[in-house]
Amino acid sequence: MKNNSEEKNIYLGSQPLNTSNHSITGEEVDINGERYFKISNTDQMRPFFMSIVSHSDHWMFISSTGGLSAGRINSDHALFPYYTDDKITEAHEHTGSKTILLVEQEEKTFLWEPFSSNYQGVYKVERNIYKNTYGNKVLFEEINLDLGITFSYGWSSSEQFGFVRNSKIKNSNSLNKSIQLIDGIQNLLPYGVPEGLQSGSSNLVDAYKKCELEADIIGIYALSAIISDKAEPSEALKANLVFSLGLENKTILLSSKQLDHFRKGLGIKQETDKRLKRI
Repeated sequence: MKNNSEEKNIYLGSQPLNTSNHSITGEEVDINGERYFKISNTDQMRPFFMSIVSHSDHWMFISSTGGLSAGRINSDHALFPYYTDDKITEAHEHTGSKTILLVEQEEKTFLWEPFSSNYQGVYKVERNIYKNTYGNKVLFEEINLDLGITFSYGWSSSEQFGFVRNSKIKNSNSLNKSIQLIDGIQNLLPYGVPEGLQSGSSNLVDAYKKCELEADIIGIYALSAIISDKAEPSEALKANLVFSLGLENKTILLSSKQLDHFRKGLGIKQETDKRLKRI
């Protein structure tokens, strides 16, 4: 019988639990000629909240977990649900950025979801956050030491295009890899959902949601009608738009419905129309 004070080897099934005890450090670094402050090993810290500023009417509140709320003008024009910081922090699995990778190397296929807490302890990882000196850009980086891959994404804003998300994958070792991935955002709100309606009647809002794929590149997120108690027609004539660049022969998903299919290696089919659900 072991003494309770002795360190134990913990397993997830037959997989040893990977724990990190790297120290938390901060330093200034240059990225593409721009000065950033880097916090290393942020997964060793309690979650913290950040605001991302803009030269225009953009606003963003984002947690170190990746959960966020953002929009233009005020909270009644949010692109992601506007909640308190604790709810935003806890919502990182289903709101904001989402990336899933199937990495083929050495005749095996590995499932990896950067920044997800669902597989905590499966891989040896390092997580870092970078924020530029102007406070209008933030970068999230996760280094998978077992697979030899670094994935990073960043948020910034554009007067013409709204919010811009950039992502990058880097092979950190000499092994050849074949990667399939899903990369994008989740839980995007349609235009016309004020803060009070989303907070108090989010299920009703879901019932009015619709999204369509236009020209195989632009996702149109709108309401089937403006939600109102008045006995009069109220058309929803505006929408929020999303599009992506950089990948050829891509399959576009308008919702999170097929994510589990991809995780299981079952493949996905392009979505052209989705209604009546959180997207």
